[in-house]
Amino acid sequence: MSRILQPIFNLLRLVLSQAIVLGGFVIVQRMGWRLPLGLFEILLIQGVFSALIGRLLGLWWFWVPVQILLPFAVVYNEVVPAWAYGLAFIACVLVFWNGAKEQVPFYMTNRQTWNAISGLVSRENAKSCADLGSGTGGIVIYLAKAHPGVRVDGYETAPLLTLISKLLVAMNRRPNSAIRYKSLWDAELSQYDLVYCFLSPVPMPGLYEKAKAEMRKGTLLVSNSFEIPGVTPLDVLEVHDARQTKLFLYRF
Repeated sequence: MSRILQPIFNLLRLVLSQAIVLGGFVIVQRMGWRLPLGLFEILLIQGVFSALIGRLLGLWWFWVPVQILLPFAVVYNEVVPAWAYGLAFIACVLVFWNGAKEQVPFYMTNRQTWNAISGLVSRENAKSCADLGSGTGGIVIYLAKAHPGVRVDGYETAPLLTLISKLLVAMNRRPNSAIRYKSLWDAELSQYDLVYCFLSPVPMPGLYEKAKAEMRKGTLLVSNSFEIPGVTPLDVLEVHDARQTKLFLYRF
């Protein structure tokens, strides 16, 4: 599936999972069964079962609270103050900042891929790594824990994600990890043995030119899901996860 279309498919999965549960309630009502439940319990069941179905349909875990809260938001729409929607909008802007600014959506790397990247760090005997577009810092913290002798830097420009990841890195107290509030285009790639990214098709040609100009001979660029157009990767590592993730490896 194209990663550009993924947000649309996610919304379709969300609507479908909500519709399936709602359809179940309609069938129960048509059959004349009366559920001894109040409005709160019905909305909670709608949200929880929709979240479970959404997971079965392939929605990531962070859609779970959205699924659970959505029925309440619809029913109590008139009760929710206007400032709450404004606050939610601001939060979305601060999280999905790069989607409009650099055409890089917010993708989260799963744990199976963390393990695969960790294996590459060991195989390459890397002493320094970078995650370009580090989000909430999960892979930075994971690699720093798994490889105490390796310096791991994350680069992120979405304000809220940067704040969250900096707090998480500080809480984990890993002196070999850091989050830098800096664009990937301003990162000096020559200081890293392995560079990881999970971006979009749009920046890949430019990133390749930057990496070719800055990365040292023998170092490795790892791209999650997105190939560099016109460049044959050294290898393609398949991650056996639900999304069938592919890691494209480029040697310089």
